[in-house]
Amino acid sequence: MKKILTLGLIIISVTVASAQQVIWKKEQLMPTAEMAEKIKTNAKDKPLIFNVGPMEQIKTAVFVGRGTSVSSIDKMKSTLSMENKNRTVVVYCGCCSYASCPNIKPAYDALISLGFKNAKVLELPEGIKPDWVAKGYPME
Repeated sequence: MKKILTLGLIIISVTVASAQQVIWKKEQLMPTAEMAEKIKTNAKDKPLIFNVGPMEQIKTAVFVGRGTSVSSIDKMKSTLSMENKNRTVVVYCGCCSYASCPNIKPAYDALISLGFKNAKVLELPEGIKPDWVAKGYPME
């Protein structure tokens, strides 16, 4: 009986852990090298970037706070109120992998609900330090 209970708990744990992982499609991701280049060259199509977590500030990003906070999402919505819905808008946190970060999905979902057609998640498979800072990409 104890073995069955233990096995059941393991199955539940694995199911919950995998449900928390968000699988982003390629078209939903903004590659770090591409975004860094747009920031460095001050491209006219530079994306609007939102820091939706507690991590370091990427150059030109707007800090709104944790994406799990209603006030942070409201701040992001307010900032976007006059923006063109075709503008590329990128959200990032970087506290952990973009697949498991609790802050990114609520912020991304808010962008979609506002009608932004080019909403993106910054591609940080491991986190901001190894995937952005360590590569020398622009920081504040």
